[in-house]
Amino acid sequence: MTKRELIQFVVELVELASEENKTRAILIKEKFINDFERSYECKKEVQTEVTKLPPHYIAAMPDSVQEEIKAKVIAALIEYGECTLENVERAMCSKIYDLDDLIDIKEYVRKMEEDQRKKSEQKRGGGR
Repeated sequence: MTKRELIQFVVELVELASEENKTRAILIKEKFINDFERSYECKKEVQTEVTKLPPHYIAAMPDSVQEEIKAKVIAALIEYGECTLENVERAMCSKIYDLDDLIDIKEYVRKMEEDQRKKSEQKRGGGR
């Protein structure tokens, strides 16, 4: 298992946590990753770009959406002459926002934001 796969797995586990335990799950995830990087002397990837949009990993999306994105990514990589299995896998393990320069992500972002808005409204409505 690569470091990227491990982080993706842990991120997906955090997504499964209930809303009440989400903060605790995120803290545990961060501690686990930090301890892992210290233990194996991994270089920490530094994110210099800060976005107001929440990170949405493609791997956490429904299978049908993943297949649709994968087809678009492959077509774009073929067009650029960079279609290799490694490049496709790297794209599919990334956040949707990382593909902005490769494919049009607006429809996916809009769907995710609507889902988040609905969840927030349900959470507020359910707490009354």
